[in-house]
Amino acid sequence: MNTYGSVNSSASSVATDTGYSAEQLVVLNVELVKRIALHLAARLPSTVDIDDLLQSGMVGLVEASNNFDPSRGACFATYAGIRIRGAMLDDIRKHDWTPRSVHHKYRKVTDAIGAIEAETGRRAQTDEIAERLDITVDEYHKILADSTCSRLFSLEETIDEPSWQ
Repeated sequence: MNTYGSVNSSASSVATDTGYSAEQLVVLNVELVKRIALHLAARLPSTVDIDDLLQSGMVGLVEASNNFDPSRGACFATYAGIRIRGAMLDDIRKHDWTPRSVHHKYRKVTDAIGAIEAETGRRAQTDEIAERLDITVDEYHKILADSTCSRLFSLEETIDEPSWQ
């Protein structure tokens, strides 16, 4: 069984059978795209649109159906799942102008904060975070500034009225 659960019974019978056309493989595995998109969306920032994941996943599924070689002994759903997930991640990376190093550093910061708060039972202090990461406070602030600048905000999101109005 793959990471995303079982594929519907007709799709799982594809296995290594060459009796299906590329179009049939796509139709039989649309649910796999949805399942992978939902799985990824739960682990990505809310700014990533599920429809974008579905679109890039469908492109990955079409490519997988055209490139699948049953003689290699792999199950189509397994092969397609890898390609679908890869297409989704490739598309996210392609449209993200923030360097991966910024994401990586920010992930280290959030991990350090979580560890400190778990150990102390209180909010982590700036100097504790910097010390845990073995960086200066200025370097810590730069990481925060870099990651803040990379965030997008929706112009369509409703903003609550200030309490003073």
